[in-house]
Amino acid sequence: MTRELLVQLNTPQVQTLQARTLKTAKIKITTKCNRSCDFCIFAEGGQGVNMPLETFRTVLDKLAQLPFQQLHINGGEPTVHRDFAELSRLAHERFPDRVRVLGTNAITLARNTRLLEASLAHYDQVLIGSDDEHENYDEVAAVVPTLRAAGRTVVVNSVLEATDPKHLARLADLCEENGAIHVTNNVHHIDVGQPKNVLGGLCDRYLDQHLMIEVDGDCYRCFNAMAKYDSEFSLWDADFAEKVFAPRAQHYKFCLKCHEYRDSGEPVLPARLSPAL
Repeated sequence: MTRELLVQLNTPQVQTLQARTLKTAKIKITTKCNRSCDFCIFAEGGQGVNMPLETFRTVLDKLAQLPFQQLHINGGEPTVHRDFAELSRLAHERFPDRVRVLGTNAITLARNTRLLEASLAHYDQVLIGSDDEHENYDEVAAVVPTLRAAGRTVVVNSVLEATDPKHLARLADLCEENGAIHVTNNVHHIDVGQPKNVLGGLCDRYLDQHLMIEVDGDCYRCFNAMAKYDSEFSLWDADFAEKVFAPRAQHYKFCLKCHEYRDSGEPVLPARLSPAL
């Protein structure tokens, strides 16, 4: 059966076979962080580890096999990685036509001119977490005007339960004055007392098609499900590219308590259309 005929049929079964593109490929280059937020499961403070430079090169090689729209560099706090500037340069050179996004708390950027300049040179968007846990209000206030003056898209994200109202207002004013985006949410990365989700269909975040690659190469198709018992496959698998788009019908164990779980009603994550069809 030809691809053209499949499209003409336009049935739900055919729609699940339509070509898929990763919305986001996220690389967690370190589990080190200069903060120890209670609600974070992604960082290990000063006890964390950095992704080796050669592993990062391999990640870029593997991602070159995939269609994707955005490349996120994250952590931990990515700017504390000893090779942050070099990793950022390599990602920019390898994927100059993709949207490159840095996730940071901006503390290092406010204190290290070299790393701020590297961020300006290699990233299109900067996502900044700012709340009472991070204690980074002054640093964010120092960095946002510089990033915006350079034309970078800036999004400041605050967890409502962890942000004093006066600081929330300060961040909102800062973003309005500089043309940045201020978003708030109720998302913590661990169970903070909410009732268990009733798990039905796959979360609609699966359908957005995200990929997270951990420091050691473990892979997840959800940003919130970073737990060793939930890893679906590895960067080192020979069929890595095929597994990224393979159908998925199971919830992650973390889904039960995830604040972002939204039932899509879909029983399975669609597979990518095979080139042979």
